[in-house]
Amino acid sequence: MFHDVYKKISPFADEIETVAVDAGYKTPGIMREIISSGKIPAVPYKRPMTKEGFFRKYEYVYDEYYDCYICPANKILKYATTTRDGYKEYRSDGKECTQCPYLNQCTASCNHVKTVTRHVWADYLEKAEEYRYIPKYRDIYRQRKETIERVFADAKEKHGLRYATMRGLAKIKMQVTLTFACMNLKKLTLWKKRAGTLSPTIVALLQNLSWNLRIIPIWQQKYA
Repeated sequence: MFHDVYKKISPFADEIETVAVDAGYKTPGIMREIISSGKIPAVPYKRPMTKEGFFRKYEYVYDEYYDCYICPANKILKYATTTRDGYKEYRSDGKECTQCPYLNQCTASCNHVKTVTRHVWADYLEKAEEYRYIPKYRDIYRQRKETIERVFADAKEKHGLRYATMRGLAKIKMQVTLTFACMNLKKLTLWKKRAGTLSPTIVALLQNLSWNLRIIPIWQQKYA
């Protein structure tokens, strides 16, 4: 889905410097697409998805020169294979791991072999992580909750998108599309109201939509 949306903003590529996405889009493929297009990804911290009591992935050091991983016990995990999804697998020697004092913190496999994966585009993910520590891009990501998240919150709290009211993908798509179209009309009305150019025709149209979609008419609210 991200790739289709990202292509739609290509006509405005010269005006865009930074692309802010949440943790769900912090993947090697998406980071590669953003960085390859000359843009800077602004991403949040993503917690490691490791079982409690086990070593986390960052505790296994990657050696770029020898293309291997070094575990907390200073043993080498050698490259084994690459999956169809683009993940390279590095595996330890089960015979060495059997006598390791950190075995219970490393792996629960029956053959005592530890496997660490690394995507072929992991370099782009690491580059995005470096940008995260730059104050400029960290501040840009913080603006996301003040802009994009507010749209989601309004859709849930004021327009009934917290729960599905109909069945079937086609009907849900119709509901979502019509709701966001209405939200855009609300925004347009607000801009025109502030500019003093709100026409009676638009007011009548939005009153009708407000009744049918049970939205809150913004022209009845007090705005500065």
